[in-house]
Amino acid sequence: MSAIDLRYNYVIVGSEGYYLVGYRDIMGLDNVAYFTDFYSGFDTAVDRCLVRWNFSRKLNSIVSTPFSRYVFPRLYPHRFSDDKPLCYVFFGNRQYVYQTPYLDYLRHTQSDVRLVLYMQDLVERNAELCFDAVRGKFDLLLSYDSGDAERYGMTYYPTPMSCVALPDADDLPHSDVYFCGYAKNRYEVLHELFRKCVERGLKADFNIIGMPTHAERLPGITYSDKPINYADNLRHIARTRCILEVMQRGANGFTPRAWESIVFDKHLLTDNAAFLNSEYSYLQGHHGIELLDGDNAPQVISADVQYPDTLKHRLSPVRLLQFIDKNLSLMQ
Repeated sequence: MSAIDLRYNYVIVGSEGYYLVGYRDIMGLDNVAYFTDFYSGFDTAVDRCLVRWNFSRKLNSIVSTPFSRYVFPRLYPHRFSDDKPLCYVFFGNRQYVYQTPYLDYLRHTQSDVRLVLYMQDLVERNAELCFDAVRGKFDLLLSYDSGDAERYGMTYYPTPMSCVALPDADDLPHSDVYFCGYAKNRYEVLHELFRKCVERGLKADFNIIGMPTHAERLPGITYSDKPINYADNLRHIARTRCILEVMQRGANGFTPRAWESIVFDKHLLTDNAAFLNSEYSYLQGHHGIELLDGDNAPQVISADVQYPDTLKHRLSPVRLLQFIDKNLSLMQ
């Protein structure tokens, strides 16, 4: 166990899947507690029912957090070695917790607590989020998307990524281009790119989740109604030479696909124009990252690529906590 030099101790109200890999660098640090759900510390079946009912959307439409007196003091249990003030970082998809009186409870019981909201998807994609109603409850609002940050008055910070080893995947075939993601509003573009890959003799490993029922299905693409396990996603990445990133309409930020390509030394084929005016612009072309512009799909995977370790470590979630720490300190 170790710690990083921070003004606060951090409680991360996080998520699972990709985030368990992306945030690996800070898990186990003495001054960070990371939670994927609200069940930690609720060990009995009765306790787990109480915490689930307490945050039930249906039940809360009748009475607000009915078991809060029992649940709130036991939520997200942590034990730090010093008495530094606490900072709670809520991921945007944990609205069923932070849109309740829980934040008021934290303010009431800890006078020096700091509260941060980190949106790692577009605000408009979260139908259950009442952003205007909760924004004033946080000390700092972060978004992974620069466009959303500007639209909603948040601070921009790209999605973090830890350096981890890829799992063994010898049972999977090699691919030239790999895509995994939700259909969202881009499945027609994905279909067209798949056709181009096939026409040019590329081995295309496409996995599309949540296709509309009326939409065409192409032979050779794997479709699923459920998200792929992130460990399986890493196995597919281990067997490909190039990761394909197609942004959802309206998005303007760096996604896990971009950071996976850098951390795991894979080519990236992307339509993300954010690369053009970013600190990563020098990576375009022969340095591993290629912008989609119609006919360039096959040309980016003809050679191996290796990104600098200094660049990989810059993506670490440790940098995120240092960024939050610095911004909160400036608010004093």
